[in-house]
Amino acid sequence: MISISRTQAESRFTAIEKAEQKTLGEREEIALKNSKKTAHLKAMRLAKEEADLADSPPKKIGTKKRAATRISS
Repeated sequence: MISISRTQAESRFTAIEKAEQKTLGEREEIALKNSKKTAHLKAMRLAKEEADLADSPPKKIGTKKRAATRISS
């Protein structure tokens, strides 16, 4: 026969397991929301950068003047 204390312990253990599963589910849900939010923000940032590049005139390469260097003797 199973003792009363053992059945009580088993019921407490099952309750704890259910609570842990619920907590893990909530954590996974939060992590999924955060990753979706991050992906959305990254897509928006990349789109803005692309639009900024399209609007700006092309950069000229090699047109900087260099400062004259003095050679001391």
